Amino acid sequence: MTPPRRGRPLSVLLLTAALTSALALTAGCASGPTGTTAATPPPATLAPMEPPPIGDVPRLSRVDDRTLPVEAYLLSGEQFRQLDAAQGVLVTRCVRGFGLDYSAPAPTASGTTQTTHRYDPVELADVSANGYHSPDPDRGKKPGTAPPLGPDVTTVLGAGLGPDGRPAPGTAVDYRGKQLPSGGCIADAQRQLAARGGTGRDADVAVGVNYEGFERSRQDPRVLAVFRDWSRCMAERGYSYGTPADALKDPRWGATTTPSAEEVATATADVECKERVNVVGVWFTVESAYEQELIRLRQPELTAAKAGNDAMLELAKSVTTAGV
Repeated sequence: MTPPRRGRPLSVLLLTAALTSALALTAGCASGPTGTTAATPPPATLAPMEPPPIGDVPRLSRVDDRTLPVEAYLLSGEQFRQLDAAQGVLVTRCVRGFGLDYSAPAPTASGTTQTTHRYDPVELADVSANGYHSPDPDRGKKPGTAPPLGPDVTTVLGAGLGPDGRPAPGTAVDYRGKQLPSGGCIADAQRQLAARGGTGRDADVAVGVNYEGFERSRQDPRVLAVFRDWSRCMAERGYSYGTPADALKDPRWGATTTPSAEEVATATADVECKERVNVVGVWFTVESAYEQELIRLRQPELTAAKAGNDAMLELAKSVTTAGV
């Protein structure tokens, strides 16, 4: 289904936007965690950890209305939008300071959360139309073309800061005899927003918890047990898969651009069996327990990361309040 959403780091900002006239800080199945780039996933082999206790398990068929513990330390789609908006104000001010006509496009927030597609597929309405294929969010929309940016604006915008915090090599240093901020107006806005803490992306420690909790949950004996229940349910319907991931990754589904009748039937059985044996309820509960333990082990780092994010968001609010 939908691949993992990761919010784009501050360093991505406007090289793409300079080419597409779109300003953005953010980009964020048994698809797994969604939301963060520029971070290192956990190693393939995880250190041993005792399965945490879980208590009562609710019956769940979907979790897009639920929140995982790690989300307290990750930037939400709305928070990324707030950072985008502030950066747009700063970039607009900077470009206009060079006598150029420019207004950063208004950012939009992503409606996707960490749980939206975490254990997909889970909705019958989805699979009856799409099988295991990702829904096309632009279906039925008319294509739009943003007006191109002129070479002068593109020069003054620059390419922003790279992952190492430095401007891209070859970025212009002046415009018509007037010195440009190092890396251009995009980089200057990035530095201003990060002045009090934060980086404009999810902290590696939070991304690590997000991935590790998911990976550990997939290997947990309680989740493996409910996978076996799901597999027996599927076998009763004539399908031979060991886990939901095996059904999702069946190579036959990737061979076509649209779902076949067989794919739709398989995905429908998948969703019905998940609901019958409570795959989502067990999986979400177990993963939440792992996250709580990982958060406890890494609390100082996570607290510092949240403080940085909070400081950056507060600064962003003051910037947008002041306006251009």
